[in-house]
Amino acid sequence: MRALVLGCGEMGEVAARDLHRHGELDTIRVATRTPERARGLLSDLAGRPALEFAGVDAGDEDAVLQLMRGCEVAVNCVGPNYKYELPVARAAIRARVPLVDINDDHETTLSMLELDERARAAGIVVVLGLGASPGVNNVLVRAAANQLEEVDEIHTSWIMSAADPGGLALSYHLLHSLSGRALTWRDGRMLEAASFVDGCEAIDFPEPVGRLDVFHVGHPEPITLARAFPRARVVDDKASFQPPLVNDVIRSLGRMVHEAPGLVPCGGSLVDPMDFAAAYLRIYCKSLRGVGADGALRVEVIGRLRGKRRRVVFACAGRLGQGTGVPASIGALMILHGKVPKTGVLPPEDCIEPEEFLYELFNRRNLAQLLGWAEDLEPAPEESVPV
Repeated sequence: MRALVLGCGEMGEVAARDLHRHGELDTIRVATRTPERARGLLSDLAGRPALEFAGVDAGDEDAVLQLMRGCEVAVNCVGPNYKYELPVARAAIRARVPLVDINDDHETTLSMLELDERARAAGIVVVLGLGASPGVNNVLVRAAANQLEEVDEIHTSWIMSAADPGGLALSYHLLHSLSGRALTWRDGRMLEAASFVDGCEAIDFPEPVGRLDVFHVGHPEPITLARAFPRARVVDDKASFQPPLVNDVIRSLGRMVHEAPGLVPCGGSLVDPMDFAAAYLRIYCKSLRGVGADGALRVEVIGRLRGKRRRVVFACAGRLGQGTGVPASIGALMILHGKVPKTGVLPPEDCIEPEEFLYELFNRRNLAQLLGWAEDLEPAPEESVPV
């Protein structure tokens, strides 16, 4: 069996390493714009499965299609998602190769869902957004919902550390999707909010992260979870950086990018505002001192069981790269082992079986300690839900 990993940045390298260690594969094909970077894996990943390397522009749909031929599954870790997500997905559909991606752009999620019929017609599944958030969060929501008879509210939240800023593609994503509009579902309507401004709420995350304020952000969880649980009255996704001042930096740089009329003069050259802002954001985050590298996830699902109002909570803390690349690898291996029988473009909550996925993530790989609890609640008034 052969798997294709697109991208060999911080997320793609983690996915490739996990596939190499845990997958019963013959070959892993690693494709990136700069294959010389990927060759560093050779010294660490000797033996089977064999590694192949190829250079590719992930925006070239036909080139990606050729790389996918002969593969049983593909994992897309190329970013930013808003530039490369759709060409890769279209290539997978044309090649009839199942695909797992780590998309976390809410605009791109809506465009990807429009490919659902084409993926079903091709007989493949495209698992949409199987990283940390979205991804692990969504599977934890499904696991919590499985313990309830009705779901009324879904609250996902996450913390990202500036000391673990990922690759440059992540900075592009943050400025593109998290610097302005956020979405939140309430009473049958999708509402808009301001990222890192609206919906402030103090959340207790596992140590070493602890208690932090989180805000609505421009992530896709409210879109897919509201579809998966149409009777839920509230679905929101909130987040913050650690330290929180990075939230303001993202908003300020994002506003500069979105308001720029085009290329701007800088030192005698014309500079793309997004290129400058993304590079600056990453350098700024990496320059901060005294910041722990751990991020955190938390989901809270409120519903009813045997007539009683009940809350189910899951939470964990860990590193961004591991928490994003490893889930994508696990999803790809579940596809190869016939554990994802559905077809179409589907978010994790609609196609990933929680028990096996969570066992692989937290027990077999020991990625982090998963905490969970459930409790009965007193009946609460409608207006008690924080907005």
